[in-house]
Amino acid sequence: MIYVPLLKARQQELRVAHSLCNCFSENIIPLFEILADKYEKKYQTDEKGKFVYEMTNNRRKRILLPPTANDIITLENISEVTDSKLAFIDFFRFTTEKYGEDFDPKQVTLSLRFRNDSELYKRRVMEISEYENLIPVISIKPGFSMPSNELSQFIKELQEYNESIALRITEEFLDDYKDILENELRGGDYFLFDIGEQNVKSKIMELEQLAELNLNTQIILLNSPRKASNKNGGYEQNSITALICNDALTEYEKYSFNGFGDYGGLKDVLPSNGGSNGTGAALALLFDYNTNEFYSFVNPNTHLGVRGYLTIIPSMLELEADLNKSGKCPAYLKINDLYERKSSGNWPVWTNIILTRYIYQIYSNFK
Repeated sequence: MIYVPLLKARQQELRVAHSLCNCFSENIIPLFEILADKYEKKYQTDEKGKFVYEMTNNRRKRILLPPTANDIITLENISEVTDSKLAFIDFFRFTTEKYGEDFDPKQVTLSLRFRNDSELYKRRVMEISEYENLIPVISIKPGFSMPSNELSQFIKELQEYNESIALRITEEFLDDYKDILENELRGGDYFLFDIGEQNVKSKIMELEQLAELNLNTQIILLNSPRKASNKNGGYEQNSITALICNDALTEYEKYSFNGFGDYGGLKDVLPSNGGSNGTGAALALLFDYNTNEFYSFVNPNTHLGVRGYLTIIPSMLELEADLNKSGKCPAYLKINDLYERKSSGNWPVWTNIILTRYIYQIYSNFK
């Protein structure tokens, strides 16, 4: 089995990847969706090379220089975060038709540039070739397709410099690129078949069609089972949720695929514009590999916001004997720490806990 956790490369996803990098291998390969570049911080210096300072709010601070293209450390940073383990890199492109317009443009600056500059996209994908542990992903989706001859040429260029590449395609383009899938991808390459939020069992015809192709590559089924439209307060209290169907974990084997990938209990959404303003229903989703289900813990009082976690942490701890039998689950270590400190944590902390729990469950039950 190959498992591919899909990560938006935001702060919490990167923190989880760093803390769980020992879990990554040829069988658990994270895929980072790059929304914006990371830059090395550089500061103004004088003719002697010493830092120049300014006074801000009665404090002496170094003067930060505006970032330039030469300061980009996006890929270098991911290599460091993952301790140079294998990782897919998908320079993320999106349309407002799919993701809406309620996103923070400051956090998706690179993705916005890609929307009208396909040549920039291709150049950045080629840059991934400079890192032996990073696998470049060509992503084909509505709004971002390529003529077959152009895609074929791009694949050949990447293959020249990489032992492995990945082609990520949504179902709409399966017929259009069937010949490329059969003839261009090598045994060490990956085909990432992305069905988005759709239920796996509703795609039987497409999956059977794919299984019948003469492919000499590794096939990974990508799914996003936690629907973006489901609000936190709509989840069940202290019970297994019926709102997440995680069938991709088991169904991929029926079609002789090599593995599956998902967002690890998180939604496939962009960074929101303006945040939550402190309100919202406190929700924790703890995955159980043995039943392939999520336990849902929620305080639907949106006025409490993150403070609502104080009321549901005890419920999570009541089930610890069943959900953390080894006593080693890093997510439960975080939950216990919050309980002992009588802290609710914050929204990013619970994003971290949900994702950590899911990836560790896959890792600790790996077959």
